[in-house]
Amino acid sequence: MISSNFDKTLRCKADIAILMATYNGEEFITEQIDSILNQSVQNWELFIHDDGSVDQTMNILNRYVAQYPQKIHIVPGKSTGNAKENFFYLMKKVDANYIMFADQDDFWKKDKVKITYKKILNLENKETNVPVLTFSDLKVVDQDLKTISPRMSQYQGLKMKNITFNYLMAQNVVTGCTVMINRKCKEMSLACLEHDNVIMHDWWCALVASYFGRIDYIDDALILYRQHGINSVGAKNIHSVKYLKQKIYKDKDQKESLMKSEKQIAAFIKAYSIKDEYINVYSELYKLSKFRRVWFLIQNRVWKSGLLRNLGLLYFC
Repeated sequence: MISSNFDKTLRCKADIAILMATYNGEEFITEQIDSILNQSVQNWELFIHDDGSVDQTMNILNRYVAQYPQKIHIVPGKSTGNAKENFFYLMKKVDANYIMFADQDDFWKKDKVKITYKKILNLENKETNVPVLTFSDLKVVDQDLKTISPRMSQYQGLKMKNITFNYLMAQNVVTGCTVMINRKCKEMSLACLEHDNVIMHDWWCALVASYFGRIDYIDDALILYRQHGINSVGAKNIHSVKYLKQKIYKDKDQKESLMKSEKQIAAFIKAYSIKDEYINVYSELYKLSKFRRVWFLIQNRVWKSGLLRNLGLLYFC
């Protein structure tokens, strides 16, 4: 039984805790939970925190909990306000050796847990005191699970091997719903108590693993990433005319994006008392002259994926 005491930490009896953040997800959540229940390995438990849904989401979840009381749990607590805070709340509330993140509207391939778990054990190599993260590619699909693109990395023009810290400062290629982290990565990620300047939980976990431990990519699309018009984040087709127009004409958005990444690194420095000079300089890049900003990015190989993004980075920095 789950206590009504919101301060209680919930212990996952299985090796893997799957954390799902929900909000008004009645349309697709049944398919998502069923895809998790149908995983080829069953060394997991699913922990769900709802953020104040006003549709039938909670009724659906309660039916699953009643049917699978040993596998599916509702995490009590009031609304957090957004997906980022919901996932941070779940990380804080659930104690497990390994953590996966799940969105409410995707569909997991049956070997997703198996492949990801095997990868993280190899990456961790029995060194549990090191923060470790692994992630995969995604298949982009429409609301009926019909393929839009077999690989999101191709669809968005992402270089999934851009996971050293100098790359991750400027651009995240890690999608949360593909991620598995170990206990150490979770604990270190929770050292950040102020989330205002954290862009997303997955990006923050990736920064922690990249700087302090290990991070690696699974070159396989293990999830059907559903696009239905109201995604919290969603996939963007880098090859579309609409995308190109946005990148060319929305200079304000480009500058704000860079500023947000600088503020996130400033929060990272504060949380972990980082002394590396290039990281500290990036956090205050806006204070430098245009020439020095451009030179810093080139000198320290602070790049995004693809020529267009990097030209934009140099132009708008």
